[in-house]
Amino acid sequence: MARVRRNSSSDLLRNKGELTKFQILVEVLRNQPHVKQKDISDALGVTVQAVSKYFKKLVKEGMLETGVKRANYKLTPKANRKLQEYLTSLERYVNTVKRDLKVERVWPAIALQKIKAGERVGLVMSGGVLYAAPLKEHTAKAYGTAVADADEGEDVGLVDLKGEVELEQGRILIVKLPSINEGGSRAVDMAKIRRLYEEFKPDRVGVMGTVGRAVLNRLGVKADVEFGISKASALAALRGLKVFVLVVGRMVNRIVDEIELANAKYGARISYEVRDGMATENP
Repeated sequence: MARVRRNSSSDLLRNKGELTKFQILVEVLRNQPHVKQKDISDALGVTVQAVSKYFKKLVKEGMLETGVKRANYKLTPKANRKLQEYLTSLERYVNTVKRDLKVERVWPAIALQKIKAGERVGLVMSGGVLYAAPLKEHTAKAYGTAVADADEGEDVGLVDLKGEVELEQGRILIVKLPSINEGGSRAVDMAKIRRLYEEFKPDRVGVMGTVGRAVLNRLGVKADVEFGISKASALAALRGLKVFVLVVGRMVNRIVDEIELANAKYGARISYEVRDGMATENP
């Protein structure tokens, strides 16, 4: 009797060629547009010749765009969709294994009201924080079971989560600033940046670099995030927050790459916009 395949989500792991293709696309995403095939071969433990063959195949399949320079490569929208498919496949496979092993993850939340162990609670996300309240006191599309007693304002562990937490789409506004060689904060259109900030009404503010800190000082605004800003901004947006980021020049690419990686990894649709803060730009 033929064995029935329980889940096709492990196909990526069964096919070595597809797995290598997935790994190469991830490495390109992390390093684009300046991609060195030698670095990828070292990271994956395969020969440069093998990486070169995959690059040619990916270009032919419409997954990679080549730039003017030889080492310039960038993922196409088709490649981003393919990465999302790969990641969804892997996630399904891992979840299947967890169920088979009876691995149960405990999720933390903040109690809106007093909760008893074993009680079913409704879940809502607000300000990037997950909150829980007894179902009889709160209506929600997602719910779970409390593993311990908790008073209002305390953290509580949850298991057996069902449904979907309602979450607004996060957004990121990236303001590109001039470098110190280009005049730094003195070359910034402060009126424009203030207008962008006030119109965007961010939940969080991030800054990368000394010029950005000087601009925030002039705005009279404090930064919520100053380190690891690329990943922090993407994670905040995943939780439905609006993030206002000040960065200098090419640092913009790091944040954009992290956003694209988060979209591919989590199947999200974080939207972002890049605006130039130079005083020479017409508002």
